[in-house]
Amino acid sequence: MSDTDRVRHDRVTEVRNLLEEMALDSGMTEGSFSSLGMLITDSSLAADEPALRAAHDGLRRLYGKVTRPGEDGHEDAKTMEQRGRLLGLIDVTFWSLRRLPSELQLNLDPHGHAARFLTEIAAEPGLSNAQLSERLGVDITEVSRVGRKLLASGVAWKSRQWRYNCWNITPRGAAYLEQAGLAGRGPAAK
Repeated sequence: MSDTDRVRHDRVTEVRNLLEEMALDSGMTEGSFSSLGMLITDSSLAADEPALRAAHDGLRRLYGKVTRPGEDGHEDAKTMEQRGRLLGLIDVTFWSLRRLPSELQLNLDPHGHAARFLTEIAAEPGLSNAQLSERLGVDITEVSRVGRKLLASGVAWKSRQWRYNCWNITPRGAAYLEQAGLAGRGPAAK
């Protein structure tokens, strides 16, 4: 088992254990919601589909348990708060699963602008639109268009330094490059 597979397996186990603990009557504490939120964030950034699926399915089961009315048929404030938190985490896992590269079907052409854009920023983080335009041999408008697509896919992110965009790859983007066999194809690999 590779290190990446081991980390993913450990994350899934941790998610399941935390959800089991939360299923107990006294298990839905502030700390358990925070811990699960951090695990979901890590899973989303690492494009860890098994952990996100385990979290999503477990949260839905937990929500079903919490939405059952009490003996008197009324909800107390604590139950309403727990239900709201669970719904929020269910939404986060749902949208994280939808943003996974496999779900987005990026299927980048290894010689296309998007794949070359990603490999360039993986090899040299912080490249500007102008630098990418020069390296890819395309117009700045094309760099902006491709960058917006990659940003929306969650595989690249940009920051502003002075008046310029600086592009970096996300952990999800690095995982996508590795899965697609494109890792190490930037200028550093030449």
